[in-house]
Amino acid sequence: MSDFWYEHPIDIRFRDTDGLGHVNNAVYLTYFESARVAYGLQLIDGERLEDIQFILGEATVRYIKPVFYGDTVVAAVRVSRIGSRSFTMEYQLRRGGEVVTSGSTELVWYDYKNERSAPIPAEFSQRVREKQGGFPA
Repeated sequence: MSDFWYEHPIDIRFRDTDGLGHVNNAVYLTYFESARVAYGLQLIDGERLEDIQFILGEATVRYIKPVFYGDTVVAAVRVSRIGSRSFTMEYQLRRGGEVVTSGSTELVWYDYKNERSAPIPAEFSQRVREKQGGFPA
């Protein structure tokens, strides 16, 4: 699995495909979101969406090969950078051992009560280091 610590299986649904039979480009962000939420809950020992205190600031998707209904894919995810108020997650969608899509998201730690960014707690950074063994080179 290289230096991606967490894997999340993805079911390719018929509704995810377009008229050409492959997964529509916009759906990949939903796949990343599913992996991000699952991994995020593990990182914070959370159980509900309300436990997650980070929001999406930016997303990038690199389409490498098409994915089709019936394919079996896994989303691999890792935290690659932690700043003072934001952090980066990187993703790979894999079919077999082959990377078919990659991308990243910039996530902002967020104070919902005051509606603004907030400092990332030291506990979160420590938990990422424990789970992943640090950050990729």
